[in-house]
Amino acid sequence: MSQLLGQTITIFQKIQDARARVHGASARIDGYTGQLDNLLSTLRLVQDEPELQTLAIREQIQVTAGLGRELQGQLDSLAAQSAKSKARRYTHALLRGDREEKALENTMTQLDRAKADLTARILTAHVGLSGAMRTGFTAALPTIQRVDQNVQRVLGEGLNVATQLAERSSNEGGTVSLNDHDFCY
Repeated sequence: MSQLLGQTITIFQKIQDARARVHGASARIDGYTGQLDNLLSTLRLVQDEPELQTLAIREQIQVTAGLGRELQGQLDSLAAQSAKSKARRYTHALLRGDREEKALENTMTQLDRAKADLTARILTAHVGLSGAMRTGFTAALPTIQRVDQNVQRVLGEGLNVATQLAERSSNEGGTVSLNDHDFCY
């Protein structure tokens, strides 16, 4: 998982570099900076929190990485076009520029959806839980609280499991026994 995260973060850093190389980019392309920065912060959160590196989150990061590679290719193509002479850029803009920008916008929309799915998977991750159906589950409150603080700092929302257990107190080991009602969120 750490290798996938590292590769995905690298892709999005390269995307930001490619976006910066597109001379005369429209305001629409420049507007993607905040969206990409936000996505990078979310990826770094998952990289820094091993408890968030679940199978569901890994699958969504793979989707995000694929979209990132597609976006990087589109921006590299635009950057190559912007490096050509002014007359050739003008001709290209007339013939294909709007189509390329729409494709870029479509990829960014898909990337935004992928980020929303990633956020949902992070917020619903069962961080700090252990046990089995037969013997019951416990929650490690210190772990949940630590991860929840980092998730709130990056995403502006807390983990569902932390909200559910907010009023509970732990035993000396920092754990709480869970019951059926704790899983109804």
